[in-house]
Amino acid sequence: MSTHLFAALAALAREEHGLVTDGRFDELADVADRRRALMAQLPPAAPPEALPHVREAARLQALITVALRDARDATADELRRLRTSRTGAQGYAAGAGAAPSRPVFDQAG
Repeated sequence: MSTHLFAALAALAREEHGLVTDGRFDELADVADRRRALMAQLPPAAPPEALPHVREAARLQALITVALRDARDATADELRRLRTSRTGAQGYAAGAGAAPSRPVFDQAG
C-alpha cells in the first residue's frame, strides 16, 4: 500500500501548524475541510511504512493544540483588559461630570 495519503496528512499538519503560528486563523477552516476529505480516504489501519508520517502528524497536532490554546488564552486576556479599560474610562468620565459615551448614529441609523 502506498503511504502517499499518510505523507499528505503530515504535510497538511505542517501547513496547519504554520498557519497557527503565523496567526492566520481565518485560513484554518479550509485546512480542516481538506483534512476531513483526506481522513475519509485513509484505510482503517496504517501500514507499517506509514508510521513515520502518522507520528509526525500526531506530533504536529500536539503543537497545534498548544498554540491554539495559547492564542485563545491571549485573546481572552486582551478582552478582559479591554473591558477593564472601557469600564475605567467610563468611571473617569462620570467622575468628571461628563456623560458616559453613547453610540453615535448617522443618517443611516
